Amino acid sequence: MKKDKENIYEKLIDVSKLSRGLLLKGLLPYYVLGLLAQEKTYGKRIIDKIYQITGGNWKPSPGSVYPLLQRMARLGLVSEYIDDSSGHPKRIYELKDAGREVYKDMREEIRPRLKRTIELLSLHLEELEKDF
Repeated sequence: MKKDKENIYEKLIDVSKLSRGLLLKGLLPYYVLGLLAQEKTYGKRIIDKIYQITGGNWKPSPGSVYPLLQRMARLGLVSEYIDDSSGHPKRIYELKDAGREVYKDMREEIRPRLKRTIELLSLHLEELEKDF
């Protein structure tokens, strides 16, 4: 009987999206700019760092990270160059001053939105914890 209930629930809502970081995906530009504010680096390292920062709950795909980095380069937020000093060429991205400004503005805009999201999720959690 419990198995049947689980199947119905999965048909109504894709719970895997909740656990895979659906709520975090909108924050990808913020994560990328924040990591580049700390150090210049390459795309794969950005992906790995986001996975680490989110406690293993979300690993963005290369298909979302690399186009974002290219868009940021076109907008003048990051610079890019090839580093082949290790014998394996890597495209390195570095935050420009314009990118630092955008990151600063983004932090101010995201903070109240995240607070509202946390408040809403807390209300849902309280409701789920009530006995029927």
